[in-house]
Amino acid sequence: MKISTRFALSLAALLFGLLLVPRAAQASTADCPVEPKQNVPIGDGEVLTGANCTLKTAGDIDSFVFSGTSGDTYQLAVAIDGSAPTNICLTLYNPSAVSVYSGCTNISFGGFSVVTDQTLTATGTYTIDITETSTATVNYAVSLERLYPFPPNAQGVTLSTVVDGDIAELTDSNAFTFGVVTTGTYEVSATLPSGASQNLCMTLYSPTGTSAGSGCTNISFGGLTVQLDATPTQDGTMMAFVSVAGNDGTATYSLEVSCLVGNCKVIPPPPCTLKNALTYNATTSTLTMNFTVGNNVATTWNAWLTDQNTMTNLFSLSQPITVPPVPITKTTTLSPEGTVGVLSTLTTPTKGIFCSSYMQINTGTP
Repeated sequence: MKISTRFALSLAALLFGLLLVPRAAQASTADCPVEPKQNVPIGDGEVLTGANCTLKTAGDIDSFVFSGTSGDTYQLAVAIDGSAPTNICLTLYNPSAVSVYSGCTNISFGGFSVVTDQTLTATGTYTIDITETSTATVNYAVSLERLYPFPPNAQGVTLSTVVDGDIAELTDSNAFTFGVVTTGTYEVSATLPSGASQNLCMTLYSPTGTSAGSGCTNISFGGLTVQLDATPTQDGTMMAFVSVAGNDGTATYSLEVSCLVGNCKVIPPPPCTLKNALTYNATTSTLTMNFTVGNNVATTWNAWLTDQNTMTNLFSLSQPITVPPVPITKTTTLSPEGTVGVLSTLTTPTKGIFCSSYMQINTGTP
């Protein structure tokens, strides 16, 4: 990627609120369960915040679990909500119960959150522990968001269309995806309204999931807009990932993707896309299905596993309109069964099978 970063001043903010625009997809938000429940499931794109998300003693441990796939990248964030009498810490354990990350807030120097991007090295159940460094009552918010493959709750945006974004909770974030081609240079702008009290940060991700530049607003000097420019090195989909600086505040903003120079026209994807690439890990007995899914009408997404003389339904899910196509990873536990196959379909009530895919892989001698 060839990247340039510019900070536009508040002139762009004069347009904020004057346009009737669609709103960004919102993260799922819920309160923590009543203690002493442990190993609380937390989903991709979910924020847990509320009265029950509270630590009370130095020995108090709030634990959350999620299912991860090797190679996927997630952002984990925890932030103190309200008074901060002591520091809190976030520790991530891999499926083998080995700590792979640990960090704490630093309230003495204004650090009220812990944020980390982690690329997973194993497939299985990961555990997030939230603790405090000394006995005190501390309320917090915690979130999980997949960065790559791009999250399924990301909102697709088109060129020259302004969309509203809303960081509604501490540790919340918004993800926007858009199609790109190598013949154009794209400009992505995120603008705060006049009088905003929290800076906004944005990171662009290339079609391969690598960072393509990042920046933040600078409201202390009148900088209400962060602009990032990128020339893709391959056709595909990019993502703009937006959050409040420090992940410890809330904000509203507007976002727009524009063609800065060149030919930015993206050939529309086909009405239906369904691809699958299979990998098998004999050590963990895990079959990984790396789907690419796209559809311009709402469908039902089905998948079946056929091994030996058995066909098993893996899932049947409602698949909303997904343009452009996005990568979605699914896993299932499977002992060695020789050559197996995965059949997948997208269906509608009027067209029946709208799209289909069938792939085989050798899982080894039973």
